[in-house]
This record gives sequence, structure tokens and C-alpha cells, in this order.
Amino acid sequence: MELRYFQIKIWNETKRVHIPREGDVLGYMYLNGKPSKGNPPIQKVLGNSSLKDFYSASPDLGSRKIVSSRVKSLFEDFSKGRFIYLKCPIQKVSDIIDSYWITDVINFDDLDVDFKNSRFQLYEGRVIKEESGRASEFDRKLSEVSFRNLDELEELEKNLNHLSYVIARTLKIKETCERPLLFLRSFGIFDLIVSEELKSEIQKQKMDKGIEFKPLDISDEEWYGPNGLRKQFYK
Repeated sequence: MELRYFQIKIWNETKRVHIPREGDVLGYMYLNGKPSKGNPPIQKVLGNSSLKDFYSASPDLGSRKIVSSRVKSLFEDFSKGRFIYLKCPIQKVSDIIDSYWITDVINFDDLDVDFKNSRFQLYEGRVIKEESGRASEFDRKLSEVSFRNLDELEELEKNLNHLSYVIARTLKIKETCERPLLFLRSFGIFDLIVSEELKSEIQKQKMDKGIEFKPLDISDEEWYGPNGLRKQFYK
């Protein structure tokens, strides 16, 4: 049976608490599969909000996600070894809550993408006018592209200029993939990705406040547009 996957869109935000002379602090996450060095800085949440199970990290921490201890436990029950979890304190007013963790991704799942049934778009950018040696006007061309596998995608990207890139409009995961928790590196999608079973468990345990589940196989236009499918599930 084909598994359906969902991106977890996290709307709960945190801000970094800067502490003078703080020591070895975790920096931006580079998607190279190597464990990061340093300790996560304290992340602050709004004082008048209830604590949530999912937070997006402050921008200086890249695409890492912050999860509560119970989410960490659930994820580990479903799929071990996808992330390293680093202790990440949350500050609410003057209270420091230690039951939170930040994800450091060490395993990626790009090879599990079903390229044949996914849709991609190429954004080709170029400079069309310069003034005093500096680019002043740009042109952009959009086109649909397809790939047989990850190697073809990476080969194309090697030959693109710095203004051009490929994005995934819709992604399908191979039927042979049985992992319930995924993270992708090559497609411009840096959300946690969960199977329908794991999605249902998150909802069942009421861990879904401030998050949404967007189907991975539906484009942003189809989901968020004026008559988008999102309206059927979220107000």
C-alpha cells in the first residue's frame, strides 16, 4: 500500500536569547550529514502563549526544529537514528523549561523520492542590465523539468548560475520506503516530513497545536491558493 507523506508546517516561533560571553554555541546547520558542534542557545517564546510541542528555531540555527520531550519520545518510537537531539532550553518570561530538544539532521532521505511521479520547476535567472559594473536588472524564465533520479538533478544543479535553481512542486515518496519520519536535503523543503500513521498519532496525542500538515504531493499553489485545498482542513 502506498504511504502518503505530510510536511509539518510549524507556525510557533522562538527567538534566541543572547547571553554575554556565552561559550561554544551551536551555529547554522549545514546539510552535510555531520553532527554540529556546540550547545543550542536558549530559545524564548512569547510570555502570553501556552507551551507547544513544536517550534521553529531562531534563524541563526538554520532549518532545525525544536520539539518537546514527548515528541522526541514519539519520533524515536517510530524511527530511530534520523536525528541527533540536542537539549534546547525554552525561556518563557523568567522560567527556563528544560524539556525541549533541537534536531540536528544526520541522515537524509533524498534517495527515497519517486522522481518519475514528482514534479519539478527550473528557475533560470540572468542579469540583463548592469550599471557601473553592478547588476541592475534581471530576467527569469520558468520551465517544467523532470529527472530520472537524484544524480540527474544534482548534475543539472552543478551547471546552474547563482541566480538559478530547481524547486520541487510536488514530491512522491517511493512505495518501497517504509520510514515514517523523513528529512530531505536537495529539494528546497526543510520541514519535518511524516507518514499518515505518524501524523495521526501526533493528532491523537494532541501535539498539533500551532502546526499544520501539508500533503507532500500537493503543490503550494494547490494548497495555499485563493481556492486552495488548505481551507478544507484549516481556517
